[in-house]
Amino acid sequence: MTASPIHGDHVSCSRVGGAMRRESSRLRQSGQSLEDVAGDLAAWEGPAADAADAVTAVTAALQALRATADDLDQAGAVLQRYATDLAEAHELGRRAALRVQGAGLILAGTRVIEPWGPASAQEAGRRRAQLPEVQARVDLATAHVGRARARLEREMTRLTEVFSGHSRAAHSARRSALPPR
Repeated sequence: MTASPIHGDHVSCSRVGGAMRRESSRLRQSGQSLEDVAGDLAAWEGPAADAADAVTAVTAALQALRATADDLDQAGAVLQRYATDLAEAHELGRRAALRVQGAGLILAGTRVIEPWGPASAQEAGRRRAQLPEVQARVDLATAHVGRARARLEREMTRLTEVFSGHSRAAHSARRSALPPR
């Protein structure tokens, strides 16, 4: 059988996306704990300035945690969508490879070519007649995965900037110390 023109592991992409989404859920659960701490601090009867500063710091951490969880969930969803698109492209590629083989042609990368060697005029004419249609099937599969990869790249570039912003905010928040206990 002719090798598939589509490369990539859709199962692993889906698993990584699912793991990102599960981690997002765990971050949201941690956010609930931070909300509880903020509530306890608001009820604290110590010096009012210390409580207000602590509530402000915990509230800022909670907002950052929620934003990170949302973005992590979105990144996981993007990766899972890519995995679905990649699986579809693999199926299109498998079908195209079967068409290549059935037409007696060869798949060289993503290009469909006639095999070397002698063939009758009738056989050579049949192959040449099928070549454009078979090439179009291969092109459909590679275009499908190309569009999916471009979407993934755009989203991951955007999310990289978002996560960098979260990281910068966390580092600057870490520098502003909580009041002493």
